[in-house]
Amino acid sequence: MSEQSGNLIRNELDRLLASDWLRRSPSHLRLLRYLVERSLANDPGALREMSIGIEVFHRNPSTYDPKNDPIVRVNVSRLRERLVKHYAMFETPPQVRIELPKGRYAAEFVELGARMLAAPRFLVLPFVSEARDDPLATLLFESTIGELQSVLQVLVLGSRSARAVADDEPLDSARRVNAQAVLSARWVRVTGARDEQHVHTMLLSAPYGHMMASKRYARGDDETDAAFVERLSRQIRDDCLHTLADLLPGEYILPPPRKGFTGVSREATDAFVQARRASALGTAEGHAQSRVLLESSIAAAPDFAMAYASLAATMGNLSMYEQVTPEEAWRVGSAASQRALEIDPLEPSAYLNLAGDKIFYEYDFPAAQALLLTARKLAPRQPGVHMLFGTLAAYNGALDDALGHFDAAQEVDPLFPAIRANRGVAYYFAGRFDDANRVFLELLTEYPQRTGTRLSLANSLTLCGAFEAARSELNAVIEHDPDDASARLALAFLTAREGDKRQARKIVHSVRASSLIEKTNPSALAALYAQLGELDEAIKWLTLAADSHEGGFAEAQIDPLLAPLVAVDAFHQLLERFGLQSKQRPR
Repeated sequence: MSEQSGNLIRNELDRLLASDWLRRSPSHLRLLRYLVERSLANDPGALREMSIGIEVFHRNPSTYDPKNDPIVRVNVSRLRERLVKHYAMFETPPQVRIELPKGRYAAEFVELGARMLAAPRFLVLPFVSEARDDPLATLLFESTIGELQSVLQVLVLGSRSARAVADDEPLDSARRVNAQAVLSARWVRVTGARDEQHVHTMLLSAPYGHMMASKRYARGDDETDAAFVERLSRQIRDDCLHTLADLLPGEYILPPPRKGFTGVSREATDAFVQARRASALGTAEGHAQSRVLLESSIAAAPDFAMAYASLAATMGNLSMYEQVTPEEAWRVGSAASQRALEIDPLEPSAYLNLAGDKIFYEYDFPAAQALLLTARKLAPRQPGVHMLFGTLAAYNGALDDALGHFDAAQEVDPLFPAIRANRGVAYYFAGRFDDANRVFLELLTEYPQRTGTRLSLANSLTLCGAFEAARSELNAVIEHDPDDASARLALAFLTAREGDKRQARKIVHSVRASSLIEKTNPSALAALYAQLGELDEAIKWLTLAADSHEGGFAEAQIDPLLAPLVAVDAFHQLLERFGLQSKQRPR
């Protein structure tokens, strides 16, 4: 072994010893240091069970018998699990990886360039049922993906990408998203003298086209919907991982079970399923209906953690659609997430929702980072976690970090349009408008109905001076909905940049008189007044945005429309109230 390789290994050892996975376990610190140093010294005698027990665990040489005292075997096994977890979580790969192969105690040193450690891509298709839109089949599909996304060694594609390719044949679907394996399932109900329900699954190898496994799961006679979905999603997860074991980059470790549907009544489950179905419509009315149903579910089952977590997410959606004020969304949603964690500290969506609250309503970015790290440990393959990491990085002006997180999210859910939209917004915040325009245009080619993306494109084109193209985009939105306040404010911004500030002010006054913009989106008014040169008015509305917990204030560090305020002391003082600092120069 070269001196350079030895130094790399020792540097990696030091990094491991300081990691969260090991530093709180003194015995594992001693054990890892001993195994690595003795392996580097090529000392096989010191790597026998007897020697390790005496040197690391201080067993008495005259009485220690490894056959009767398994302390070495147990601790090496636990240390191996800790290393697997640690390496599955790194964002920047180390130059060398330290492993403890089964069956021996000598450490192995693997240069990452010499062996691929990528998790295999796995596609779970929507579960097919006799009813075209079966909410229970949908819940089982989403629950199965959630269970698999909590395992570090497999990359399970998100539900949005799975739905996007579901009309193809299973093997074609898998190849379209470069998945190595695909699971298809059918929920069958047989009515007769005794009603029966069972689920058939088929696991296929995409590269070779052969069947890897076929299973049939029966529902118990007295099993509730919730109990069946919970039991079956975990059983399918375990069976799939067992079948895919040879493809995994390391030994997989199942997460501790979340509370899930345990103890939840049928009434609460039915309301929860209906709420998920309403929310999936992606409309203001659907989210409003979802809120009512989730509150009904919680009333029927006050200890239903998943319902509280879903309620928190729904409040964020209602705020986005301007159906509730930001302050109400923050107050109700944050309380629901905290209640979910009181009931079940292993519910990852609750940590994700709280992180969103810290970003969009409290502007406490360090606290959001800590919550996201916890969410990622519980659900390392959840695209929403990586997407929010990217948003946080973009708000901090760290474009490269943001793009890296969006890459991780898109790897899991490559056909989820919101990930690409957020990538365009990150470019926009960084002042790279040509890149932002490219991303927005590509997305709108595939999803022309995305009004928010069209408005982002219009603002970006305006900042580029492409006024005619920006006006065309805004006209398309306003023709569809003449009362769209965001589109009319974007038109005011365009008009001001064209030089007609008098007409721009008329548009702003009209929007304020005919909408709830002053309550739901005061930061947008701040940006417009900044562009009009009315900086005191802009500061007034931006202060109101912060005091009312409005999400747009989270962008204040980096929003190019607020660039005129960078020369104003009151702007920096307002940011400092929340530990923020402007990331841009005056334009």
